[in-house]
Order: sequence, then C-alpha cells, then structure tokens
Amino acid sequence: MMTPLFLAALLAAAPPAPSAAPASSSDFLKQRLGTTAVAQVFAPGVPALSLADKRVAWSLTLAAHAGEDIAYAQLGWKLVPAKRLLESVYLFGREGQGAAFDAQLANYLVRFYGHTGNHDQVTGQKFVPEFTPEQLEAAAVRALKAGAPLGVKDEAALKAWLADLRPTLFDAAFEPQLTSKAPPPGQDLLTASANTAYGLGVTMKDLEGFSEKYPLDSRVVKQDGKLVEQVFRAGTPDGKVAPGLFAGELARVNGHLGEAMRSAAPAQRAALGKLVRFFQTGDLKDWDAYNIAWLKVDPAVDANLGFIETYVDPRGHKGQWEALVNYRDAKENRIMELMGRRAQYFEDRLPWPQKYKRKKVAPPVAKAINLITTYPQPPAGINLPNEQHIRERYGSKSVMVTNVMEAASALVRLPMAMELSPTQEERAQAARFSVTARKWLVAFHEVLGHASGQVDPKLKGQSPSAFLREYDNTLEEARADLVALWHAFDPALAELSPDHEAIARQMYRDFLAEGLTNLRSVETGDSFEEDHQRGHQMTVTYLREKGAVAQKVVDGRTYWTVTDHARMREAVGELLSKLMVIKATGDYEGIRALVQEKGIHFEPALRDEITARVKRLDVPSMLLISSPRLVPVLDAKGQVVDVKVDESQDFIAQHLERSLLGRLPAAEATRVAASVAASPEALREAYRALPAP
Repeated sequence: MMTPLFLAALLAAAPPAPSAAPASSSDFLKQRLGTTAVAQVFAPGVPALSLADKRVAWSLTLAAHAGEDIAYAQLGWKLVPAKRLLESVYLFGREGQGAAFDAQLANYLVRFYGHTGNHDQVTGQKFVPEFTPEQLEAAAVRALKAGAPLGVKDEAALKAWLADLRPTLFDAAFEPQLTSKAPPPGQDLLTASANTAYGLGVTMKDLEGFSEKYPLDSRVVKQDGKLVEQVFRAGTPDGKVAPGLFAGELARVNGHLGEAMRSAAPAQRAALGKLVRFFQTGDLKDWDAYNIAWLKVDPAVDANLGFIETYVDPRGHKGQWEALVNYRDAKENRIMELMGRRAQYFEDRLPWPQKYKRKKVAPPVAKAINLITTYPQPPAGINLPNEQHIRERYGSKSVMVTNVMEAASALVRLPMAMELSPTQEERAQAARFSVTARKWLVAFHEVLGHASGQVDPKLKGQSPSAFLREYDNTLEEARADLVALWHAFDPALAELSPDHEAIARQMYRDFLAEGLTNLRSVETGDSFEEDHQRGHQMTVTYLREKGAVAQKVVDGRTYWTVTDHARMREAVGELLSKLMVIKATGDYEGIRALVQEKGIHFEPALRDEITARVKRLDVPSMLLISSPRLVPVLDAKGQVVDVKVDESQDFIAQHLERSLLGRLPAAEATRVAASVAASPEALREAYRALPAP
C-alpha cells in the first residue's frame, strides 16, 4: 500500500546515498502499489570507473533522457501532452485537492512512468486513473495559475485541451490495446492497435505491395490518399538530408552523444559518430555501419540507443526507442565468458539440421552488466543487433543484466519458484539453485539463443522477419529459450559448478513455474497477446502434449511438473528443430499454426487459481525498476569532474527530473542536474523556465 507522497518530502535535499550492494532482499523494495512493486537496482561499480568513463556514462544518460518523449509518442497519439499535463499538475496543482486525489495521482503517475504510457507493457491492456476528469481539471486550473508550462493561453484553452485528452486518459474502451494480435471484427492488426507505428486509418490491406525504404525507423501515414514514410531523423548539418519526425529530440540526443565522444576512447568515439550519423539520416545503411562498429568495441561503459526492438509493431518491423546505459560487472562474468569462448562448441551440438548451423561462429561479446539508465523497463538479458545479416557475418553482443536480475529474483522469482514447487524436496532445491538457474537460462538465451543458426539461401539475404511477419518475435523468443533448455545439461557446464546437473533440473522446473506465473498478468479473457508469453505458452503446451510435462493437483493446488528430465530434453530438441527450420525457410504458415494452436489460449480457471495463490503470497505481479541516479559534480568552469550515485531518489522524482533534463541542451542539462535536487522549488523553477510545448 502506498503512502501519499508530497513534493517537499519527495524532492527535499539529501546527500547521495552510498553506492553499495544491498544487504538483504528487503533493500530492493522501494514502493508497493497493490500488485505492482517498484524495485531499486544498485550500481556499486560506478565509483571505480575512470573519470573519462564517468563522463561517457553521464553524457549517454542525458542522451537516453533526450529520447524519452519519442518512446511515449510511439506508444500513443496523445501520450506526450498527457505526460506534460500530469507532470504540471503533480508539481503545481495538487495542493488543496485533498489527500485522496494526491495519492491517486501519485499512484497513476508511477504506473504511467513505469509503463511508458497508459497501457500495461506486458498485457498491452489500457489502465485508467482512479481520480475523475473533474478533479484533474480543478488541479490543472490551479497549476496554470501557479505558472506551470502548460502551453495554453488561458483557462478556456486549458479546458478545451483537457476535453481533447479525456478519452486518452479516462476512457478504457478508447484505444484499449497497445498492440492487437487478435483484432475484433471489423478491424485489423493496425487499426485495433493504440501504438503509432502507422498513421490513423492505415490498414494492413493498404500496405499490400507497399515497399518501405525505412522499415525500422519510420511511421507510415496517408497523405493525399497515398502512403508516405515519415522518417525518424534529425537531418544533416549541410541540409542534404532534411529533418524528419522527432527531429528536435534526435538533435538533442546527438548533442549529448557528441559530448560522450569527447571523453570516449578512439574506437568507441568512432562508433558513436556512426550512431550520430544514423540519427541524422535515418538511413539503415548508417544503422548497419554503426552496429558493425559497435560490435568491435567492448568499453567499460556501453549503451544500446536507437530504434531497436519491434515487439510493439503488430507487423514486427518498426523499432521502438530504447536507451540502456550500462557498465561491466566483472564478478558475475564467468558464465558469459564460457559461452563466448565456446560458442562454436555449443552451436555444433544444436539439434536442428546441419545446414542451418553456423560453420564459423564469430565469438560474441558476452558479459554481465549493471544498468545505470533504462528506457523502457529493462530486460534480464540483451542480445543485439537484431539484424540477421549482421549477426551471421559479424556476430553479436550478449549481456546478462545482473542488477535487474538480482531485484527480480529476490522480489518475484524465488518466492514464485517456492510456491510452484509441489514437494518439500523441490522447494529446497529451488531455494538453493533457482537464482543460479535463472542466470544460466538468461545467459544461454542471449549469448547462444538469439545468435545461433543460419537461414536458408532461398531467402536470398532477406531477414526471416519479412516472411514470418507478426509471428517472428514469438518464434525468436521461444527459440532462444529452447536453446537454453537444450544446452542446460551439457557437460561443459561442469566448469562452472559441480552442481551443474541440479542447476539444469531447476532450470527446467523454473521454466514451467514461469509459464504458470505468466497467467496472472492477463487479468481478463483467455488469451496471451505479448510475444514472450505466447512463445512460453506454445512451448509448455508442446511439452505437455509430448508427455514430458504433466499437470497435477496436490491439496487443491495445480502444478506443472517434469515427468522425466531426459524426455523433456528430447521434446525440447524436437520443438527447437521445428522452430529453426521454420525460421530458416521463412515458413509463415508453419509458425502461424504452432502459435495459434498452442501459444495463445489458456484456462481462465487456472489463471484465477494462480492469481489467488500469488495474492496470498503478496508477491508483486509487475516489477518497475528504479534506476540509480547519476549526479554530476562540476568544477568552477562547469566541467564534470566526478559522477556520484544516489540510490535514494523517489520513482516519481526520478522521472520528473528525466523529463526535465531530456528537454535541455547538454551544458544546461548538466548544470541543472547538479543543482536541481537542492530544493523542491528549484525543480519547479526549472520547469517554469522550460519553453512552452
């Protein structure tokens, strides 16, 4: 239950907390909002970074903030103005509205920030505030009178603006699904989706035969009855490439990247220069050039910046803005080093046909990292780039996100593994091996799963995603999980632990437990929409049909159990081989049949049982991550001479500051960041000084 937060308490001056690893799991929990928890992640390695790396980390963090509004704009037509309104009301209009409204506004803002808008990032379902439109209007009028930068000239204009935003904020039936994979009658994948990858009124039929020059980084809209690509780009200084969509945001991103280049080592500086070029032109050749250069460097501080993951686009083409700033975590690196070193060994032992195995695996850059800054909510592991032609020729980077996994394991995964283990012996095994099993699965998934295999020459160099379309991401996530499950019992893992076989058995049990856990995230209906969950459900259904997994009821509680680990591994290999052949040949109908028959529907009664059990456990169903706050230390000339870490910052305060810094040029953003925490009024004054939107 959330205690109402007030601005003075929220942003009062406090020295940065020491950056130290948490002593117990309770240190991760920052805030609870019903079934949602806010978890703090820690960055104990930042003080040990060199000054140059600290400066790079700070500038990359500002670049991440500068692209924030792009992420919101991609997920809803009016989310950016809605965010401006909510922030202004929170900073300037809450006083006098009462404790109930204060708590309801804070609760909604936590969810809004955590999900980058008003759709749940797992289920895609819309959520609405507890407060009323009338309460919001009264607070907005108060904020306008207090000098909030709302961009309206008077109260009448404000009320007209609020009326325009009302369906977006308050109508659950308006744009109800972020990404629709099962559109209702009369709509298709595009028209039933609330995201903005395609212009209003653009249909799947409209796109038949339309060739996109910028499939990753554009929005396709109708202009004068014709389809046009609005390219995401800042434009080039010489004017040869005109600015495009999000030009202002990307220009600020490039400004911060330029600052990072000043402190980066030569190879990283060159790679960042290619990223700047891509943000200027939007040309995918420049994106490829950046990714190739990025693969050749392994700096202490790194980042994933750009239009990368395609889950939100129902067609699986348009990249969503992503910004993950990280540094290497050397103490957790053993498993990543093993997989990077023996990548060819593991590739050779995959169960699919020989012609789809890579013959010369480029050793991947594999490492454990800690995240400093993240948009959107972070994953447990990352494997990039996504472009198949670059993977096959140049390899990939695979990372395990240690500080995120530690928080998730402590607050969610370990309690759930214990609850979903049917015997005392299995609960003891979970307590001992579940955390390590999760790290191994993520490592295999990212390092070897996504990077494995090669496609059939008949695809003529085209990505399988062009053929598999809306099912591509589902297939790829399931395939990567299956690679992890297949390799779990490989004797090479004895190098990591004498308990490697027990850890492998726990990996299998935890995979089934996660399948049950996924059910609780879909509060209504009987269908999964999210790609990871569809892939997981498809895999478990297949294993159950093969007799490798059984559903049993013990004392009125349902469990999925492994009937025989050897039989399960055999079934894992069968499905993995099927999926690789489908991917390699671009077999749309093959993956469509598997997902439709095995990956979408579940038993609502089982979902209700699992939800009730989790509720009794008081385990959060959604984990939102609060990043460490970097605080620049400046000399008399305004130059960054150190970067401190503050892990005490409130979640809403963190996002208010990010929104502010993202709208400022580099030097001003740094100056404000160094001083804005001095008082609540300093933050309000910084917001008042912003230009009207």
